Parts: sequence; C-alpha cells; structure tokens
Amino acid sequence: MSLRDKLIIDTSDLPNYVVLPVGTENFTIEFDYRERYDNFYFNLYDADDNPLITGEKLVYGVPLWNINDANLPSVTIIPLDETGVENTVSIDNFQISVFLYFDDLDPSIEDPSTADVDENDTDNSDLLDDDSGSSLIEDEPSDDDNEYALPEDWRDEQ
Repeated sequence: MSLRDKLIIDTSDLPNYVVLPVGTENFTIEFDYRERYDNFYFNLYDADDNPLITGEKLVYGVPLWNINDANLPSVTIIPLDETGVENTVSIDNFQISVFLYFDDLDPSIEDPSTADVDENDTDNSDLLDDDSGSSLIEDEPSDDDNEYALPEDWRDEQ
C-alpha cells in the first residue's frame, strides 16, 4: 500500500492519454516511450487541447512540471519508488515499482522532525514506542538471573 495517491498509466499501449481533473478544470497528459533511449516523455494539454508542455522527459524524483505558471495544474506529480530501491524511470520499472505519485503526503510523515512530539518518551530511548509511557524493549539492562550471561567479574577470572 502506498503512502501517496498515484496516477496509473497503461504502458502496454503507448502513446497513452490520461485525463487529470484538477478543481473544475480537466487537463490531458499524453505519455510516450522512446525505446532507443529507454525514456518516457509527456505532453500536457489544457481543457481545450492547447499544448502547455510538450516533449518533457520523465525524470525520477523531479516533478512533471516544475515551474510556476497559472495555466498549469496546481497539483505536483513526481515519479518515485516509495520503497527507495529504484532511482531511474525505465520500461523495466515504470508502473511496476516507479509510479507517478501526487505530492500530497502529510509533511509530518515525510519529515519526522515536524511530527507531534511524544510527551511520554522524554529521552527517545524506546525504539518501539507504544505511546503508553512504557517501552516494548528494555532501555536498561535488567538484573535477572540469566544463566547464560557472563558474570560481572568475568575479566578478573582470566
């Protein structure tokens, strides 16, 4: 399950057109593949089929339109692999592990430093935080009678 919403493209029959509704407007994105260089390209059209962007290459991690223009859709769409395995867009991974994701993820998920602070975990010592004030793993060694543990004075016996 992905964290972000994604735009699904049928890569079996290219060029392929996808209607992108944004607010009250509809945009059309045309995707094409150039086998010689193993690259995907897109064209963006407004509701009246006027070209807004043509021949733009899909680049991993770069938004499809990375400019400020009132004519362009207000959404940000980025080719990504949420597992972090891939770092390029190719015929072997596009729509398999690399998808066109809407950049609509809550910033606290992307950047844990902006997330809500857990008041129960003042020293951040419990790695498996259950938010109840107790830890699922022990932060300090316990003084149990482990018969397999080395004695405290094990160095003195050598």
